[in-house]
Amino acid sequence: MDKEQLNTFILLLQNVRKQPSRIFDLGLIVKEPGSELQADEIFNEVRKIVDIEQIIYDETAIDEKVFEKIIKAFEGNKWIFLEIKKDISSPLLNQLKHLANYNSFQLLDYRGKDVFETKMPESSRVIVFAERDFIENKITYPHFYTLFGPVLSLE
Repeated sequence: MDKEQLNTFILLLQNVRKQPSRIFDLGLIVKEPGSELQADEIFNEVRKIVDIEQIIYDETAIDEKVFEKIIKAFEGNKWIFLEIKKDISSPLLNQLKHLANYNSFQLLDYRGKDVFETKMPESSRVIVFAERDFIENKITYPHFYTLFGPVLSLE
């Protein structure tokens, strides 16, 4: 893995904001076909740079549990490394859209509130990791790539 590219990717996420809204971008790391890199290796490299929590969204994941982990990471001012291993369900997709557009997370009937909203802290970011074949063939949301600013392609 090119550590210089990874450092540049992290710096872009830390320092670049959409104008004029000043919204932070979500980042996407794409594992290209033939790459020998594993998600854990990439996560461990990112963890050397920023304080980050790993969340795996796979067949065993329950959306509510994933949301709780994201909220907990935000409460601790941590970054999130979200590894996508199954098609994004509507609740998670809606939250990713909300994070991309407003840098906030909004849930209905959560923690005793009709509408629960938490802002992504200025020191936190979200990095989504997925394999290119998976993105192209399993994710049904046609505008998936538009959720992200910087994209790091790992070959």
